[in-house]
Amino acid sequence: MKLIPCLLVLIATNALAQGKTDYTLNNGQVHFHVPPSWTAIMEKSDGNPQAVAFQVPDATAQGSDDAANVTVKTRKLKGSAEFASVVQEELEHSKAQSGYEKDASNKDTSVHQYFVVRGKTKYLVRDSFYLTNDIAVEVRCQRPLLAATPAAWNKEFDGSCDNVVASLKQ
Repeated sequence: MKLIPCLLVLIATNALAQGKTDYTLNNGQVHFHVPPSWTAIMEKSDGNPQAVAFQVPDATAQGSDDAANVTVKTRKLKGSAEFASVVQEELEHSKAQSGYEKDASNKDTSVHQYFVVRGKTKYLVRDSFYLTNDIAVEVRCQRPLLAATPAAWNKEFDGSCDNVVASLKQ
């Protein structure tokens, strides 16, 4: 008999988690919004750095080890002058990844867009950086480049990532 109430709580909790769209980090100093279909798979909202990672539904990648995901990471700085060195450090980390190759087609200078290889799959990664209240914010969007993925899904994913970055500035 106790099993039924527990199952109802679990179902309700899962339903609420799936629909959550508003997130904050750094005691509410950083606010952002994500689509309701994105599932938070990791949240660290204490200490320094802080982060929330999301898995993005991708029917093409189901049943494989490949997954589209987005991470919003913050780091509290001693001052805004430290921001450039934090961004440079993150850029160096990205260049050290397996199969790193800068995406020459990227025309948006505010986004570091590149390719890496995870396992046997090539991924497109987009890093955006933002400074607010002496907090460095990085939004990393990465998706596997699978031949079967529809162009419309890629466009929607990239647009959703742009919306997350834009929501930081509201």
